[in-house]
Amino acid sequence: MQRRVLARSLEPLPEESLPGFLLRLAYRLHRSPARVARLCGIETNGQRRLVADHLLELPPETTAEFARVTGLSPPEVQNLGLRRYTDNFPALLTMRGNTSRQSARRQGMFGSVRQFYGSNWAVNLSSRFCSQCLAGDGSPVQGAYGGSWNLRWHLPFVFACTIHHQLLHSRCPSCGSSLTRSYKSRATLITRPGSSHILHPLQCRNLVAGQDAGGPRPCGARLEKGEAHNLAALPEADHERLIELQRRLDARLSLRHAKKEDKQGPRGPSFQDLVHVAQLIKLSWPAGSSLVPSDALACLIDDHASPLHVELRTPHPRFTSRFSLLWAAPDDSAQCGALLLTAEAVLSAADSPAQLRALIRPMARFAFEHAPATACRSFFSRPGFSPALARAMVRHSRGFHAVGPLEYANLRVASRDCRFTAEEVPAHLPQSWYDAQFTDFADHVPGANLYTVRHLRRAASLKLVEMTQGGSWVQCARALDIPESRAHSALNKLRQQFGDSDLWRRFEENTERLARHLDALPQRINYAHLRRTLADWQMPRADWSGLIKDLPQARRLTARYGTTLATVLVWAEATQSDYLLCPYIQNLRTTGADPTHLINEISQFFTPANQSGMRLEFLRRIGDYAASVTAHCTDGGRATASG
Repeated sequence: MQRRVLARSLEPLPEESLPGFLLRLAYRLHRSPARVARLCGIETNGQRRLVADHLLELPPETTAEFARVTGLSPPEVQNLGLRRYTDNFPALLTMRGNTSRQSARRQGMFGSVRQFYGSNWAVNLSSRFCSQCLAGDGSPVQGAYGGSWNLRWHLPFVFACTIHHQLLHSRCPSCGSSLTRSYKSRATLITRPGSSHILHPLQCRNLVAGQDAGGPRPCGARLEKGEAHNLAALPEADHERLIELQRRLDARLSLRHAKKEDKQGPRGPSFQDLVHVAQLIKLSWPAGSSLVPSDALACLIDDHASPLHVELRTPHPRFTSRFSLLWAAPDDSAQCGALLLTAEAVLSAADSPAQLRALIRPMARFAFEHAPATACRSFFSRPGFSPALARAMVRHSRGFHAVGPLEYANLRVASRDCRFTAEEVPAHLPQSWYDAQFTDFADHVPGANLYTVRHLRRAASLKLVEMTQGGSWVQCARALDIPESRAHSALNKLRQQFGDSDLWRRFEENTERLARHLDALPQRINYAHLRRTLADWQMPRADWSGLIKDLPQARRLTARYGTTLATVLVWAEATQSDYLLCPYIQNLRTTGADPTHLINEISQFFTPANQSGMRLEFLRRIGDYAASVTAHCTDGGRATASG
């Protein structure tokens, strides 16, 4: 049966929320909010609660029915929900209906609906409010039904009213409770929506103990008549800081600003970075107390965070929802503003990745060492960290991302923004690259020997892959087709030689210079493609004959090795890889053949003392031949164009 169109309706006020509209319409029709919601096509669960997810948006079919019954347009109905802000704050795209339990856990979201949305600061199900805004603008409609319950007040980022220059209330000044109370531990859009008491839209709907035999009764306090937020303990300068922060956040929430950022790029920290830094400050408190702009603001954060850590250190039966308080925004507006102001200050003060890491990493380390392991795992293992923030939090161990059971893979992102890719990194740093960027580096390495340069060239390639792709050194080795054992051996030898000196820092600086050089190249070679293309390649005998023409020892080399010697040398030169990793040599080992003599012969070509006469000329010819092979294999003779 089709619902009848309401005889009387209301026009939505600017920025009005769905629960606010339902409260005003219910009061006008002298019906309960649950009854009005059902008349408009919204399920009411037996009039005891309204689904809290509707605060974000109504389902499409419900939106159409709601618009028809109330006389609104579908866009007007859609604007009653928080999804209108998704261009500015993507966390609002998350809904329980499209997020599996496993996915929610990976994102650090546990427990109830309130905890689900609160864990990423997406939604405050209980609205904050400005009493002066609720008083209305003096028009007849707002005089009768009150001002707008502003949709933005449901966003954790909105903690102050910039129009009236005051912080928002988060609780009823009379009964001291938040405005939206759950029903039997289940979140609802409006407190007691089916109550038979006809309450004004601006009256508190919480139940309080009655003074007579009638039992509990609605609080009924008029919220527009409450006093301003208590700022007696907050200096005027800090109050002004919070109001200015709210102005900046309000500007970023505007649709016009979102379109401007699409064209010009974001200005200031992203909302998601602010959330994650604020959560890290709470998790690691008091490690970040020195970063708070003032002592008074630090006291506000301490009043919020310290009791949480006391609670976390108190033995409880094992359950995870108690950690949700660490991730949710503070209810109190002043505490929430202080936390956001500190997070913004941290993100804005860093002019470089190194500066950001200097501010963030100590808090991450303190959290690892002092916070409960379950809380750390919940926070650091979640996806969604920006690359800059992940780089600032990840632990380094001697030049590379740390690995181990206590490390978090999602933090091991690409360690810089690169224009080159992992496929354009050779497995063994070319000698010309090494000479240009590392020059006399090996001279400063204690106990340097013939193999130190080889280990440095391999380690530098691993570091370049980490820079562009991220991951552990093991994953970087796989990307370069280097066996884990050989990568581990090279790094282990360097770690023994470098010791506790600053050589790892210098190694990173030199590799950074090399990375900048690769970024600037107009064309780059796809070495991974070459390794794949030449995996089964062997030099044709005719080419071999031309290559060794007029060379001494040509007969000996041909009689003993055929074309295999040149096959391995050309593969190593074209792919810039260690000749020991040539597939041909690996195949010899697999078939049971002994490649020792071949390896010994090749090693003579790379021993400085033996690089003279015939060997130098032979290597020159190998280099020219390898260059022609590379040109033929790389996209018809063209190297990869830089992006």
